Parts: sequence; C-alpha cells; structure tokens
Amino acid sequence: MYSAVEEAAILYASNYPDQSAALLLDYIKSRPERKELQPWLMLFDIYQIQDARREFDELAMEFIVKFERSAPIWSDAKVPGAHAGNSKTGPAAEAYVSLTGVLRGDQESLFQNLVQTAQKSSGLRVDFSRLEGVDATGSRRLVETMQALIKSGKKITPINIPHLTALLVEMIGQGGEDEQAHWLLLLNLYQCQGMQAEFEDLAVEYAVNFEVSPPSWEPCKQLAVASSPSPVPAAEVLLCGEENTFFLSGVISTASASQLQELSNFAASRGEVYLDMTQVSRVDFGSLGDFSGVLAGLHGSGKKVLIHNANEMIRALLSVMDVDRHVTILRRKIG
Repeated sequence: MYSAVEEAAILYASNYPDQSAALLLDYIKSRPERKELQPWLMLFDIYQIQDARREFDELAMEFIVKFERSAPIWSDAKVPGAHAGNSKTGPAAEAYVSLTGVLRGDQESLFQNLVQTAQKSSGLRVDFSRLEGVDATGSRRLVETMQALIKSGKKITPINIPHLTALLVEMIGQGGEDEQAHWLLLLNLYQCQGMQAEFEDLAVEYAVNFEVSPPSWEPCKQLAVASSPSPVPAAEVLLCGEENTFFLSGVISTASASQLQELSNFAASRGEVYLDMTQVSRVDFGSLGDFSGVLAGLHGSGKKVLIHNANEMIRALLSVMDVDRHVTILRRKIG
C-alpha cells in the first residue's frame, strides 16, 4: 500500500500533475501538526514546473510560518518538457546558468545543455564567477556557442566577466598554437563589455602574434552585461566543468533511448559519473524500468553514479521504486 506522498510521485510520473498536486495539498492541509518537508517540496516543484506562480507564492508564505525558515525561491528558468499550467503566452523568461570548474571543449553534453537551455528561454544569463579555468578548445567552443545563439536571436547576458577575463589574461602571451582561442574569447568579452579601447589594443597584439589582420570592432547587438552579480536562483542550472558530469534533459520516456545509450557510452570509461537532472521535468512511469535498468547496469559494472539537481518528484519516485539502490541521490539546497 503506497502512502499519499508515494502515490503523488507515481501520479506525477504517470503525467497526472494536477491530481498529484491536489493529493499533496490535501495531505498537507489535513495534517497541520506534522512538519514533513518532503510533501511541501514536492508541491513546490510541481507548481514551479507548471508555472503556477500564485500557488507557489501562497505555499511559500505558509511554509515560512510553519517551518520558520526560508522557503524555496521561484525561478524564471524553464525546464524542457515542463507543462505550463497557469502560464501566460509569450516568450519564456531568461534562463540562468553558472559555469563551474574547468571548462573543456570535449564536454559535449555541457555545450548541448547550454544551447538547449537557451532555446527554451528568451535569453540566457551566463555566470562565469565559478570558473576555475578553461582550455583552448573550451574557449573556442564558448565563442562559437555564444555567437550561434546570438545569430539565432537569443539575448546573452554574461555575468562576472572580469573573473573570466582575468583567467584569460594570465593564459595569453605564453606561446603555443592553441593560445589563439583564448585571445579570440578575450576579444569577444571586451566587445561584450563595450571596452573598445581595450579591444583595439588587444586586436593589434593579436594581429602581430598570429600574423593576421586585426579583428575589427563590432558592437554586440544581442549581448547585454549584468551591471552587478544577480542572486543565484534556487533552481539554477549549474553547468559543471567536470569531465565526469552527464546531462539529461526533458522528459525521460520511450523517446529517450538515445539519451540513455549516450549515458551508458559516457560512463563506459569512467569509474564515477555525476548525472545532472536540472533540465529533467519528469521520469515517465512507463519508462522507469528502462531508466532503472541503465542505472542498475552501471552499478553492477562497478560504476558509482551520483544524481544531482533532480526535482523532488523524481527523487520521491526513485525512492519508492527502489531505484536509489543503484545510485546516490544528492539533495538540493532549499531556499
């Protein structure tokens, strides 16, 4: 016999979000003496994914009174595959991503996730403050990705550019053919910030070093720069610059066979895999067996799989169906 919370998780996985939310709300309202975080967090996630801002805010006020702590924070970032319930028509708000660790060009899923996140929103806010480094192919691919998104009409808002600029300044002028990509990224960052004098000085140095014509200044029409660092939302997308991170997105369903195969291929040469589920709105109940089978196979072959940034509905589902036997599920920060 399933509990109300477990039944709500199964209902949501079966694509009955309204029924799931109603069951959770009734459970919370009918037990005012209990301080159970999980049903509240599950309901917050449903409202977030359904774009039910009013219900989310009302629940947040009740949460603060009941638990005497900060409530989860509403995020304007949209998750692929999410169902908009009370959403207004029009383009989605800008999404927020934070690049962390060392950015490498061979992190295919990272750059794919960056593009997919931007495509689901009106624009993209990219925070560089947590970057620890970047290799040459990472610089090249970041330039190519930003330029491609701009050409497609997306507004790109870099945050904490000076931090990345400082990293690049340390890497240029040391020689080596790969260094050219760092120069080009730095030139792009100067353009982003409207630093025409710095751009033109660097362009002359670039031309001398690589025996080419100096790049010409072109104001960025689709680029905006945050005047100050923005508060990081609770549902932020952390694009970890770690080589062991694999990104899933959308709804994990029968159409996800290629994603799951890519996960298996990705994990083949690794002993530890971080599975980022920030961009997953739901694991379909009918496809749970396939998903669980892949995770069980990785576990059986000696791989350590850690899931992070999964929403509370997915966490509850994986727990009730014993999928968490094969993986370690990291809890998200609340509030």
